Amino acid sequence: MSEAPESSEAGGPEQGPMRAAAAFPARHLRWPGWLALVLALVALALAIAGWVNFSRAQQRQLARQDAELQAVNRRLDALSQTAALKSQLDSEQNNTQQALKTFSDQLDSMGAALTDLRRRSERGRDAWIKAEAATLLLAANDQVELNADPALALKALAAADERLKLLSDPGLIPVRQLIAKEEAALRAVPQADVAGMAVTLTSLMDSAGQFPLKRVAPEKYTPGGAVPSAASDQPRPTLWQRFKAGLDRLGRDIFTVHHRNQPIAPLLTPEQDYFLRQNLELRLAAARAALLQRDSAAFQSSAHLARTWLETYFNPQDAGVKAAIQALAQMQGQQLNPPLPDISASLTLLRRLEPPRASAP
Repeated sequence: MSEAPESSEAGGPEQGPMRAAAAFPARHLRWPGWLALVLALVALALAIAGWVNFSRAQQRQLARQDAELQAVNRRLDALSQTAALKSQLDSEQNNTQQALKTFSDQLDSMGAALTDLRRRSERGRDAWIKAEAATLLLAANDQVELNADPALALKALAAADERLKLLSDPGLIPVRQLIAKEEAALRAVPQADVAGMAVTLTSLMDSAGQFPLKRVAPEKYTPGGAVPSAASDQPRPTLWQRFKAGLDRLGRDIFTVHHRNQPIAPLLTPEQDYFLRQNLELRLAAARAALLQRDSAAFQSSAHLARTWLETYFNPQDAGVKAAIQALAQMQGQQLNPPLPDISASLTLLRRLEPPRASAP
């Protein structure tokens, strides 16, 4: 045990002071040393606390910087995507502009084609309207020349004038003037009331069975008046006088004498009466058919025969028979086919102004 300190002392000159310091007891230290030690410890603690706070602040700062860096990265990603989208949009915009340019060129081409088509269509429309007007004028001439129907001819002329009115062509004014003259000429033609005459003939046909016939004998037998009785103051007639008076009274009651200046037509049998009425009805029907066909000769013949039968076989004193005879006489005075004017001048002028084309518009 006693050799230990010696060996330690023999350790070297550096360990000598340390052993000397350790050898001094704590009580031999002075209070300024303790104060320095405490201050050193406090300074060390403060340094450690400051280091810890600094480390925490650095960590928070690093965390903030990391978050900011992530945000920046996200922004960079968004900007990258935006840049890619912008590039795509630029490409699409270029394509769109190219397509718009192509479409604009197509629109210009279509506009030119449409203008040309409109111009051709207007020429075709004008030619078509003139062709329609020429067709209507031709129909009016056919109605005058073939059917002798001025009413339909007037309608055709009016329709042709309405078609020509759609064209603003001063060269068509002479044609329209000729159409106006032809319409005035057709209106001046006397026109029979064919429809009214046909209705009248139909009414006469329905009444033919009720017209009374002529009678040469009285319709009703009326016996003669009785011989007035003899006055009481006159002498009583003899047997011969009474017999003679009875014969005279019997002759007056049985026979009636009429004096006529014309020959007496015999009475008709019931069968003859029926056939007479049927023939009258058929003759009126034939007159109506000829009237509707504008056959003046056939109408005049049938109407004249029907009127003759009414005057010959039917009672002219009857109001119905008298009205039928007057109606037939009035219809016979109507002119079914009056002379019609020539209305071909407007058609000739229109054809000269617009010659027919090889192909229809």
